[in-house]
Amino acid sequence: MSAPLILCIEDEPSLRDDIAAELGEAGYAVIQAADARDALERLDDRRPDLILCDIVMPGMDGRALLTHLRSARPELNDIPFVFLTALSSREQMIDGRRAGADDYLTKPIDYDLLRAMIAARLDQVARLRSARVHEAETGALDRLTVGVVLLDAEGGVRHVNRAARDLARDAGIALEPRVTGTGEDGRKLAALLARILSGSEGGAALWLEDAARRVMVLGRPFGADPTRGAAAMLTLSDPDRHDTLDPAALRQLFDLTPTEANVARLVAQGLRRDQVAARLGVSPNTVAFHLRNVFDKTGTRRQADLMALILSMPMTWSDP
Repeated sequence: MSAPLILCIEDEPSLRDDIAAELGEAGYAVIQAADARDALERLDDRRPDLILCDIVMPGMDGRALLTHLRSARPELNDIPFVFLTALSSREQMIDGRRAGADDYLTKPIDYDLLRAMIAARLDQVARLRSARVHEAETGALDRLTVGVVLLDAEGGVRHVNRAARDLARDAGIALEPRVTGTGEDGRKLAALLARILSGSEGGAALWLEDAARRVMVLGRPFGADPTRGAAAMLTLSDPDRHDTLDPAALRQLFDLTPTEANVARLVAQGLRRDQVAARLGVSPNTVAFHLRNVFDKTGTRRQADLMALILSMPMTWSDP
């Protein structure tokens, strides 16, 4: 597992270097930024796990930077933002809280307190993200029009949404306690499950069809990540449906950020990366950064693979 990444924004070079050295010794990776402009450039291609930011800086100060990030970069809202300040008055702390800061640390910095605060904040974020994943694996999936079946490492069924129950019934698939079929369809399904659960493939698909119906089954592994609580996912879709894509559903299915979901949706519509950047009002580098994350989370490697994956999973949506 890679070390948690901390972005330290401080205009005083010696203090910035000291903080970076202390955090490096504590096992963290550190990105240094001298001011808000520098920080915004670094956030275009890196996503830190926590941001430390001086309040009083030339140009855009810490409060203005935080306000800008909360409005312009909502995908970063779950990253703890901690102010570094020499001002510890009650009014200053209230102003910072109103701006959306998660915590305060006064100068001169107590490095033991800094390390303890960072560890506590990162642990809190990990627990919240784990809770959101658990919610996405249960009730939230019932709102999708694509069928979703979550599997454990042995192939046992952990969760089935409503759409999956309906599609499986039409396709003659049994879903509990394990996913099984009959005849040739059953053999094809067993082979697909074996491939994705072994981790030998990033994804696999098959058609289950007869004279009356046709259902697409797509499988992909999650890997042995205990925070997810599931090792693999099957999606079942009806090719005769022609609904369009829902960014919120993409987020829930693949644990994407809001920006990653919108990038994936626009790429699936056939837009080039520069067109996606123009549509979302971000730089092409930012689009490339989010697209790399989407590839990692969906188990795809190329834009064509991503398009094929998403377009095989019909969902309804309304453009924000």
